[in-house]
Amino acid sequence: MSEGQRERIARAAFELLERVGVRLTEREARGKLRGAGAHLEGDRVRIPEGLVRAAVESAPSSIAIYSREGERAMEPGGRTACFGAHTDAPDVLDPQSGERRACVERDVGSIARVIDALPHISYTTASGMVSDRPAEVGDRAALAQCLINSPKPVLAMPVTHRALVDCAEMAALAVGGGEALRQRPLLIVYAEPVSPLVHTDDGIRRLLTCAEEEIPVVYSGYAAMGGTAPMSAAAITVQLCAESLSGLVVHQLKRRGAPFIFGGMASVMDMRTTVFSYGAPEFQRGNTLMAEMAHHFDLPNFGTAGTSDAQTFDGQAVLEAATSCTMALLAGANLVHDVGLLGNATVVVPAMIVATNEILAMLHHLLGPVDVEEDALCLDVMEEVGPGGEFVTHPETFERFRDVWYPELLFRGGAEAWERSEGERFEERVGAETRRLMEEHEPAPLPAEIAEAIRDVVERAETRAVTERPAEKIEGDREGQRR
Repeated sequence: MSEGQRERIARAAFELLERVGVRLTEREARGKLRGAGAHLEGDRVRIPEGLVRAAVESAPSSIAIYSREGERAMEPGGRTACFGAHTDAPDVLDPQSGERRACVERDVGSIARVIDALPHISYTTASGMVSDRPAEVGDRAALAQCLINSPKPVLAMPVTHRALVDCAEMAALAVGGGEALRQRPLLIVYAEPVSPLVHTDDGIRRLLTCAEEEIPVVYSGYAAMGGTAPMSAAAITVQLCAESLSGLVVHQLKRRGAPFIFGGMASVMDMRTTVFSYGAPEFQRGNTLMAEMAHHFDLPNFGTAGTSDAQTFDGQAVLEAATSCTMALLAGANLVHDVGLLGNATVVVPAMIVATNEILAMLHHLLGPVDVEEDALCLDVMEEVGPGGEFVTHPETFERFRDVWYPELLFRGGAEAWERSEGERFEERVGAETRRLMEEHEPAPLPAEIAEAIRDVVERAETRAVTERPAEKIEGDREGQRR
């Protein structure tokens, strides 16, 4: 979009918040909004443009995120793209058997170790979809596995405010205490509004706690044109901007300057299937438009790429993952999640995470800078070789041949080499590498006593869940989670 088009989207989002507002019933947030000049009527809150602009101005434009060891791992903001992969979903495509089955807790640890080994995947995402734990504690069980099996940063998706408190405790244990976590954040928390224009009480409480504790928080809705947003690319962008920005106002009223990541996933409802698509060009365009609006507001952005509507690791999955990663890099999306999440966000495919790492390696090289300094122009070299000469034996070739990108998993040999390889297809090579990483990669270990303390947080949460719920509900929660 041009600067003028971005400004029209922004003005429309401001007008939407003033004219229509949002549904918000959480008491503390309503009190802060009323005190700041918002108009409250029933459960509706209408927010003046000046209040939104003030929140945008006070929020940081980039956020430093650290590894478990305290080293700076990534800094979402500007046009820097950092890609993260899912460790769990309702189902997993087992890289050993090739079958699709329910995801269990041990899968999260195995996939986290694979992510840890991949240089172009910067963080893990723990969504809490593990079938062998009560649904109430799946978010903490998944986070524990990520913290133990990789020192990379982790995006956690706590379902409740109580879960957020536990997640923060586990992350603090991993890095040496609450102050260390505040100074060098390892944990990013995901919370979301409900499209169209609804903020849940628990979601707002998580937002307020993240602001108070200065935990980086993503506040990003998911909407689909024709389902939970108008059938218009411009309109869904306006709506998602309004949802995230209204959350930002509450967040900044709690603590000015607290780290906030703006976002919104703008998809489409496929009218032939009613699926909310994760691979449609409208989805990729919608994510691109939201990244452009983040640049307009100078806020870190939550993006999506490396995902697909395909139900398995196949050509469709690679096609949609590659195009979405390309768009994310070109748009300058920042915290890009969902790598390896396929089947309309219902199945995590470890092999797709490995394949996307290769895609990103190629794209980083493809879209990288071109050196046009004097020595890179090689005029002297071309003069030495002269017309009709060859460069294979020239010293300059020896000096520069490593500057070329050499794939790990893509095939470049000729027909004879293909025959010698017994025609091993791309999917087979990726599958073999995925299994090798699961079996052989050893992440930097977490001290045993710290790992045990993190597991204790999960066990305490499960004990609370068991004592607070009837037994028949505990038995039935697995099927409910899958539905």
